[in-house]
Amino acid sequence: MPRRFRLSPLLWTAVATLAASLAAGPASAVAAPQSETVYIDGHTAEINTGAGVIFNAAPALLDQASPIYIIGFPVAPGTEGPITLPSGYEPQHNGFPPAPIPYHDHVITDPNNVRRRVVEMSYSWTYAYSADFAPITSADEIAAAEADGRLAIVNPDASDPYQNWTTTVLIRPLVHAS
Repeated sequence: MPRRFRLSPLLWTAVATLAASLAAGPASAVAAPQSETVYIDGHTAEINTGAGVIFNAAPALLDQASPIYIIGFPVAPGTEGPITLPSGYEPQHNGFPPAPIPYHDHVITDPNNVRRRVVEMSYSWTYAYSADFAPITSADEIAAAEADGRLAIVNPDASDPYQNWTTTVLIRPLVHAS
């Protein structure tokens, strides 16, 4: 059964607090990375993950933020550690550090805007676990992926049921593009 990705701001706060405590914990704890890989226009880049998170952002800030599509991979309950899909692909965020969507990729649209509004999405089980799986690497690919069944419905009451536009804004400057 597909996993639901509608998360409350309280859960986002709890996970962010946990990740921060892991990063600041004893030397024996594995620190969270300070950057994550994202896709932009078919290429990869790195964004700084050490900057801020704004929960329940004001409407003006939501309007200024560009989307960061967090596209989750469905997994069986209890899945832990890194995963490799039958296609050989491994998610950009592959189970660690803890996150509200533990297995996901990121797609951004504007490399110059450090304000990124979280838009939750999910690959369908069938597509994610097919030998033909290829990740979405550009926001321009999203409409086609919705139309041909590569994505799962995550927000059935929305005008676009494949997307959940949250009120969370991540402050994530680009630190490296390839």
